Formats: sequence, C-alpha cells, structure tokens
Amino acid sequence: MARKPRIEYNGAIYHVIQRGNNREYIFEDSMHKGYLIKIIRDIKDVMNFNIFAYVLMDNHYHLIVQTVDCALSTLMHRINNRYSKYYNYKSKRSGHVFENRYKGILVQDKSYLLGLIRYIHYNPVRAHMCSKVADYKWSSDVFYRRNMKNIVDIEFALDMLSPDRIAAIRKYIELMDGIDEMSSEEIGKAEAIGDEQFKENIAQIPVFKAPPLESILLEVCGCEKVAQMIKGGSRKRSLTRFKIDYILRAKEHGYSYHQIGSGIGVTASAVMNILERNNITYMG
Repeated sequence: MARKPRIEYNGAIYHVIQRGNNREYIFEDSMHKGYLIKIIRDIKDVMNFNIFAYVLMDNHYHLIVQTVDCALSTLMHRINNRYSKYYNYKSKRSGHVFENRYKGILVQDKSYLLGLIRYIHYNPVRAHMCSKVADYKWSSDVFYRRNMKNIVDIEFALDMLSPDRIAAIRKYIELMDGIDEMSSEEIGKAEAIGDEQFKENIAQIPVFKAPPLESILLEVCGCEKVAQMIKGGSRKRSLTRFKIDYILRAKEHGYSYHQIGSGIGVTASAVMNILERNNITYMG
C-alpha cells in the first residue's frame, strides 16, 4: 500500500473538504452546524491557524485554512473527533461520522485566495440550496459583507481588493454576486491549486512506500512475544494500547481497515470497534 505524503509546513494554505461517511448527512439541523462552528472557534483560541473561508453543507463541509504553528492533521483530528462524539450523542447513534480521510488541497499562495473563497461560498448556489451567495446562512460570506472579525480572518482577502475597507467590501460583493466560473469538478479532483509549474512539482513528489504491517506491529509492541499474542487473538486488556497504536500508525501509512485487520487476524469491523470502544475517531 502506498500513497503520497501530505505536504505540511508553517504558513501553508489548504482547501479542506470533509465528507460524511458513505456521503451520509453530518448535519441534520442548524444546531449541528452551529456546534461545529463553536468547535472551530474553541480550537482557534488554543491553536494558531487562520480561517479564510468556510461553508457547511448537509453531508460535507469546506474550509480554507492556513496553518501557522500547528499541523493540519492535528487540527482536523481535533475538529472531527470532537464533532463526531457530539453528533453520535445527539443522534443516539454510534460509528463513524466522517470519511476516514479528509481531502487537503494545497494552495500555492494567497494570490489564489479570492477565486477559492468565491468557489466555496458558491457551493450552496451550485447545489440549488439558495439563489444567491448572501442567502445562505452557514458560510463565512456574511463576515466579509459586514466587515465582521470573528473566527474568519477577513483582512488579507479584503485588502487584496482595496486598501479602503468600504471599497473592498463593495468589490467583494460584486465578486460574489457575479457568475461562478470555477469548475467544481476540477476543484474536487485537484491535488493542488496554483500555476502549472506548482501543480507539476506537487505531482512529481515521490510516492511514499509504507512499511509492512508486521513491522509496524512489532515496532509498537516492542517485542515479538507481545506481537504474537495480538496476532494470536489474545483479548487481554493490557494489549489494547498496543492494538490502538498499531491501528493508528497503520492508518497514517495509508492502510485500509481491512488490511490492518488482516495483519492481526481480525475483520475490518473488529478494527473499527476497537477504536469506537475507546472513543477514538481516526482522521488521517
């Protein structure tokens, strides 16, 4: 199993797309959407990152984030893990709320920001949920139109339009109310957003070769005896921490739940049950 490593560095900008598991709803009402915004606000108080735009649909959400002193993977894990627990509690359900792996599209630089903000704010119009960008409540559009400083960092995008804030907001509204020109299909499939040279450089990043599952298991266990006990089906509680560490490390290397389970002689469902019993939601 191999995949390209996620590119992460301080100051990187990402277009993040997180979908519900099996494309199912992750927001059933406005209370759910409001709680995700609360989570992001709370995490923003303790982690250093910028949010340039967001939109919450019904079965997925989009963010434009810039990491400063935190890794994107850490940020997304905190957001999704906390929301998953809330959603399952409120909906009286269990299991995975989100797809295992969010899509994090690297953006070359801030010069591509305005077009991407427009694309994200246009999602509800594109999905026929409203007729105008301004009509949709659950996006960051309102912060730009009203010059509101909240969880959205509006300054840079507006300053790109004009140093005069009133003129910048007027130009922003004109931009949002125009015709959507960005292809949703192109954005959804993109690995990077930028010029052709930037995209070519990203495409040439070598594929990461994951270590064998047996090596991962042996590494987390520290000795062959413990690894063999796990592979032999032992249910001793003292082994749980090793199983969890094995699962999470294997997921980081791109292995599926089915492959992870086969490495220790259990099913994919059994692997997911180990995480759920220990209140762990993996978001790689």
